[in-house]
Amino acid sequence: MAKSLTKLENFLTQIRTQHTPRSDRFEVEFNLPPGIQGSPGFARTLSIYCEEAQIPGLAATNLPVKIGAWTEYRTQNVEFLTTELSFTFLCDEFWSGRELFEDWIRLAADVNSKEVEYYENYVADITVKSLSTEDDVLAAWKIIDATPKLINLTPVSWSNQGFIRMSVSFAAKKWERVYNNVGITPIGEVASFSNEQKAKSFFDVLLGPKNAG
Repeated sequence: MAKSLTKLENFLTQIRTQHTPRSDRFEVEFNLPPGIQGSPGFARTLSIYCEEAQIPGLAATNLPVKIGAWTEYRTQNVEFLTTELSFTFLCDEFWSGRELFEDWIRLAADVNSKEVEYYENYVADITVKSLSTEDDVLAAWKIIDATPKLINLTPVSWSNQGFIRMSVSFAAKKWERVYNNVGITPIGEVASFSNEQKAKSFFDVLLGPKNAG
């Protein structure tokens, strides 16, 4: 029993000291496409009003392969899950955010003139950052060549006196990891850490040393 309590105490200490990511500690950095005219600070305003975001995913396609009398599943393809990225925003006083996303969608294909814009003029990068309680960047994901594809219906109601929110879905080309989970070392660069800097895994904390009885 005492051993179990020690493991629990170690686990709680690990949670408190190792900046375990929290869902409410994040920041979204928006870049506006070249075809959208806006003030330099407007992208920052979008970041402030972004209430909810999604970290992009990755999916592997596995197909059955016959090997003698056995069937094994082998990975045939890996794809980025970037076709349905949803972001929720608080609406500002003058609905400027809503207007920007309306203009952004229309930029890609004008419903009146039937003209289609060049790809590079209506896509932009979005970066989702996971932050510590001290606002240090723990990890970040850059969503590349993103464009809004859907502004969801925005409900208003006499029975609800809260803030008005709008949900916008984006599609993107791909994403890449910007930082690793130890700090802000760019992925692709080899980082050297001392023993003191190497964080123990939760399994080490919970299960104890491998040779423990």
